[in-house]
Amino acid sequence: MRVALVSPYSWSYPGGVTRHVQALAQQLSSDGHYVRVLAPFDPQGRVTSLAHRGAVPQRLTVPEYLLPLGRTIGLSANGAVSNLSVTPGAVTAMLSELRAGDYDVVHVHEPVAPLVGWFAADRVRRPLVGTFHAYSDRPVPNTAANLFGARHVLGRLHVRIAVSEAAAWTGRRWFGGDYRIIPNGVHVDRERASRPKERRARERLRLVFVGQPVQRKGLPVLLRAFEALREQIPAELVLVGPSPGELARMMPDPRDVRALGKLDDQAKRRELELADVLCAPALGGESFGMVLTEAFAAGTPVVASDIAGYREVVHDRADGVLVPAGDAEALADALQDLWTQPERRAQMGELATAGVQRFAWPRVTGQVLDAYDQAIAIWSRSRRSPRWRYGADALASAGRAA
Repeated sequence: MRVALVSPYSWSYPGGVTRHVQALAQQLSSDGHYVRVLAPFDPQGRVTSLAHRGAVPQRLTVPEYLLPLGRTIGLSANGAVSNLSVTPGAVTAMLSELRAGDYDVVHVHEPVAPLVGWFAADRVRRPLVGTFHAYSDRPVPNTAANLFGARHVLGRLHVRIAVSEAAAWTGRRWFGGDYRIIPNGVHVDRERASRPKERRARERLRLVFVGQPVQRKGLPVLLRAFEALREQIPAELVLVGPSPGELARMMPDPRDVRALGKLDDQAKRRELELADVLCAPALGGESFGMVLTEAFAAGTPVVASDIAGYREVVHDRADGVLVPAGDAEALADALQDLWTQPERRAQMGELATAGVQRFAWPRVTGQVLDAYDQAIAIWSRSRRSPRWRYGADALASAGRAA
């Protein structure tokens, strides 16, 4: 099968959607499919940094399967910064490739985001699948999207995927339609998963945080909780993502806290394996939580905020603990309880390892391929049937998928 994956987000400022698209492309390719990713790519340089509020892109090479769509700019969205392509040149290059590439299916990620995904859904006449990654209850941006015609544009999709029920709720509320729930995938090392995680007796509780130092991720809440926790028990906190300078601005007394900055996947996985607990104190706006499944794949339990996207991943009191979002005291109490119960931590880690199989990439990719087959079937029928029959077929098929 010839598959085009379209993403509006910068490849060199990788976030959750970009990492999802990259892993999906690699899994599809390893399964024998031809895959092309169409996404922006920001080069190194001062212009790029200025366009992204001083943030420097990662030094990445362009993979063979990626067609770069030019630069992006950093825009505030949903409590974080989204690095989006908004140039006409990116749209022109994308449409040219999609019209000439003879793809069996075009898979658009975050089709409501400007500008690339929007035009892919609106202008391409091929089997179209759209994956919705975001959770949002904010009426202003979503109402504005509908004023610009979002419902009409998204109505051209033959199959809609949501990465979680939270993302599906967002889609149904603001844009209508039916959604297949297919979660974000995670790489699971079968050999590591087949053996219990080595758990050494520690003198300190080792905690890890993975994420950007933005308000939505809740790092200030975790730092307040840790300030109280370190006075009660021996503990250390490792931050993956924030730099030492960013930590210094947020925490005047960073005793027992280490900020490692951005790490590659292998180094990040190593930190997750070494940790006793992953802390995910996000305040909201999370549709899924890929870092949670990455921790599970490392055999590490989590303490996370009790928010919509995280509830679908964490089984409270089994493979993790859910605490009220923004409550530093509750977070500190949960961590202190786990320090006093090492056997419980070990059992939670074993449940995490067993449960993560439902998010393994081979399983997730199989579900995505089934969505592709459905989109191709709907598109084929629409070419043979009157226009009114297409709408009925798409609605009926989407209802069966749900």
